[in-house]
Amino acid sequence: MSDVSSAQNRINNTKEAMNKRQTFELRKLGDNYESELKEVKEKNEKEVSRVKKDYELQLNKEKTEAEVKLTQVRNRYSKRIEEETQRFEKLIQDLKTSQSDRLAETQMSNEQQIANQEAKQREYLEKARQKFEEEKAKLEEA
Repeated sequence: MSDVSSAQNRINNTKEAMNKRQTFELRKLGDNYESELKEVKEKNEKEVSRVKKDYELQLNKEKTEAEVKLTQVRNRYSKRIEEETQRFEKLIQDLKTSQSDRLAETQMSNEQQIANQEAKQREYLEKARQKFEEEKAKLEEA
């Protein structure tokens, strides 16, 4: 029986040694996986950080470009508004000048018509006076 018990002890010792070895290997594997996981996590955090930084840089760049374009558009349109305002003022001034010229022309035309009418009236009155004088002279002779 001693052989059986010694064989049993050896089996138990072998089982225990195998369990210890498996436990050691599992710990070693667990440590390896843990260190790999830690490395992957750090790598991912660095990558996420880099992507965030790139995103913020790109966002700021696009924001700056948009502000530049907006400023250019505003300048262009304010320049255009100024040009249109000047054109409008010139047009108004031209219209006022044209209206003033037409008014002066109309006044001159009216004054000429009045002068012509007065001349015709004087001529008519002069003819009427001469006719009267002729008739008067005829009556005095008769």
